[in-house]
Amino acid sequence: MQKPLPTNKFTTWTYLVILAVLSLLTSCQKDPVTPPASAYNNGFWVVNEGPFGSGTGTLTWVARDGSRTEQDVFGRVNQRPLGNIAQSMVIQSNLGLVVLNNAGRVEWVNPQTMQSIGSTTGFELPSVVVVDPMRAKAYVSEWVRFGSAGRVAVIDWASKQVLTRLTVGPFPDALALAGNRLVVANGDTNTVTLVDTEADTVLQTITVGDRPNSLVVLGNTVAVLCGGRPSWSGPETAGSLHLLRLSDGESLAQLTWGRSDDHPKDLLLIPTGDGLMYQLQSPVRSGLHRLNLPFSSGTVNPNQPWLNRLFYHTAFDPSGSRYLVTTDAGDFASAGKVFRWNSQGALVDSFSTGIAPGHVVFVP
Repeated sequence: MQKPLPTNKFTTWTYLVILAVLSLLTSCQKDPVTPPASAYNNGFWVVNEGPFGSGTGTLTWVARDGSRTEQDVFGRVNQRPLGNIAQSMVIQSNLGLVVLNNAGRVEWVNPQTMQSIGSTTGFELPSVVVVDPMRAKAYVSEWVRFGSAGRVAVIDWASKQVLTRLTVGPFPDALALAGNRLVVANGDTNTVTLVDTEADTVLQTITVGDRPNSLVVLGNTVAVLCGGRPSWSGPETAGSLHLLRLSDGESLAQLTWGRSDDHPKDLLLIPTGDGLMYQLQSPVRSGLHRLNLPFSSGTVNPNQPWLNRLFYHTAFDPSGSRYLVTTDAGDFASAGKVFRWNSQGALVDSFSTGIAPGHVVFVP
């Protein structure tokens, strides 16, 4: 007759097996990542849209001195995807907001650590965002659906709740805020909408050129860049630039590009304040061009571009470096790149990003 194992040996063996299993399970679990509070100062975020219709957008961090880049910071810190498509981002004081177009929501984050602090849902194809710090409100444009009226959601910055929604034109894809005026570029029309931000009411709809795509505030005026209608959408029209008074929307000047196949976009104020930068898609003079300020009505016939290359998006670093930052989305299916150029148009450096790098947000 076989003797049974002593009880103490059986207990010891079982205990060791349990410890080993628990140790294995614990080692497989992902601990939350908590970056130091100073990890994301003095640099810029690249908002990577991500693959269209599936997958997720991501955020790439680039230190201003070029010493460090980090990919998919939100996903790594929060152990979950950011969402599809990451369209734009804004940071105000100790709070950040990321707009997720296909996901129909905005994500609130701690900009020092990129940890999520909640989300607000119920948006229909949200696109761009601006913040009014004086009135503690954010304005998020919504495409709603293609071919129909868009709208602007007004969000209370403290409660993170939508206060009201304003009906605007189709495809509102650029916003500019100055004083008590919000300007909305209705990208599928030839109009912009002027909003009173004290009462959050629409004041008027102003006719400009075809397909307004970007806005720059110049004192008590706003410059509206219109790309013109491309050939595939019907009769082709040239781009134009309109100077409107913010108080009442009165047109003060208008420039028109000399060729119907000249289509400008991405209007920027040069940090020195004496000119504007824009991208021009043209059969003969594509690239980045400069336009001196002030401008008056007339015709634009640009010559050699300042930089003989086109990009997905452009932005100026507001710091003393005055670098122009540009993004290249490549094939929209693999990693993109971001480039920095000095004031003479020479390449300073470049960095890899996530898929489809778009909006760039600078952090002091």
